[in-house]
Amino acid sequence: MLIENGSLTQVENADIRNGVFVVPDGIREIYDWAFRKFPSPRKIIFSAGASYFGGFDWPFAHCHELEYFEVEEGNQEFSAEDGVLFDRSKSSLFCCPAKKSGGSYRIPDGVMDIDNCAFQGCLGLTEIIIPSTVTFIGDWAFDGCFGLKVLCLPQQIRTKSLGDFIFRSCVSLAEMTVPNGVELIGWGAFQGCASLKYISFPGTVRWIREDAFRGCDSLSGILFRGTPQQWEKNTIKEGNEALTAANKVYPKGTL
Repeated sequence: MLIENGSLTQVENADIRNGVFVVPDGIREIYDWAFRKFPSPRKIIFSAGASYFGGFDWPFAHCHELEYFEVEEGNQEFSAEDGVLFDRSKSSLFCCPAKKSGGSYRIPDGVMDIDNCAFQGCLGLTEIIIPSTVTFIGDWAFDGCFGLKVLCLPQQIRTKSLGDFIFRSCVSLAEMTVPNGVELIGWGAFQGCASLKYISFPGTVRWIREDAFRGCDSLSGILFRGTPQQWEKNTIKEGNEALTAANKVYPKGTL
C-alpha cells in the first residue's frame, strides 16, 4: 500500500488477503478512490490504532464486493454494527458496505449524521428506515441504490436542504415526502429516478437546483404543502422539465 504522512493513498493487490483488507495503525486519512486499482475486498477491518479526522467521501468507491466493516477493540475513532461503519459514539454513520444484504436496513436510533456517500451503490437494499434522531444527510448519500423502493425521511429533520445527488439513480423509488423546513433541493438530487411518480414538498421550499429531476419521466403528481402563490415564487433551475410539467395539487383551502 502507498502511505504518505499518515494518509493511505492507494491499496495494492497484495494488501488484500483472502478478501480482507486491514487499515493499519497510524492511518489518519484515506484518500478518495484509494481502492480503485484492484478487486474489491469483501471485508475491511480498522485496526485499533487507525483514526480519521476528515470527512468520508469516496475512499470506498470501487469496493463493489464489500460486505462488512469490522473495528478492532480499542479503536478510539470508529465502531461497527451489523457490518456498517460508524464513529465511536454511533452518532455518525460513515459507510454502509455496497453488498450489504437483507433487503431492509434500520439505521440505529441515536444516529444524527448520515455522511456523504454513506449508502452509495448499495444495490441489495430495498428499504432504509431512518430514525427521527437524524438531523443531517450528506451529498450522494443514497446515490445508485438501484433497488431502493422505500425511504421515509423523518419530518423532524432539521436540515434546510436535500444535498446534491442525494437520491440520484434510485431507479426503483416511486414516491417521496420532503420533510417540513427544507428550503433547497440540491443539484441532481433525484436525477435518473425513473420510477418516481409522486413527490410532496413542504411550503418552505424556495429553490430547486439544476437537473434535480432530470430523467424523472414518470413523475406525474406533486403535492405542494403551501399555496399556489408560494410555488410560483420558487426558483426552479434548468433541467427540471419533468417537475414543471407534472400536475400540481395544493392543500384544501389554499386556492
